[in-house]
Amino acid sequence: MGSKLVLFGFLVVVPAIFDAAAAETYTVGDEMGWTTPPSGAAAYSTWASKKKFHFGDTIVFNWTGSHSVAEVSKPDYDKCRTKSPDGEIHETSPANYTLNSNGTHYFICTVDSHCDRGQKVTINIGGEHSSASSLAATFFTLLVSLLSSYI
Repeated sequence: MGSKLVLFGFLVVVPAIFDAAAAETYTVGDEMGWTTPPSGAAAYSTWASKKKFHFGDTIVFNWTGSHSVAEVSKPDYDKCRTKSPDGEIHETSPANYTLNSNGTHYFICTVDSHCDRGQKVTINIGGEHSSASSLAATFFTLLVSLLSSYI
């Protein structure tokens, strides 16, 4: 009876672990969207600081009007250099980026002085349990431990 209860509990907990590991989609700036923020760069740094980004998540840049988005290096981010982004410049909204590497990702608007006026965001991902693969490894270890106690 006790072993059936443990197995039942395990079957309830495991799906919850994998559900927590599911990739999320975030709209940059939430309701504000991707625009030249009235309060400057603090708007996007505050927005990002309230999120916990993980490997596999998607960030969506939505805008109206004349804007763009490009992923750039830290020096280009710091100086708002728009001439040589790390990837392509997206000039059509929405622009989706899948976070497929741990670390820090820097995004700017390449239109006119928008970046200098605060239209830029830093996205940090990484750390413990930042990818679904690390959660899968944890699950596998737990499964082996549980099964070995029954053998």
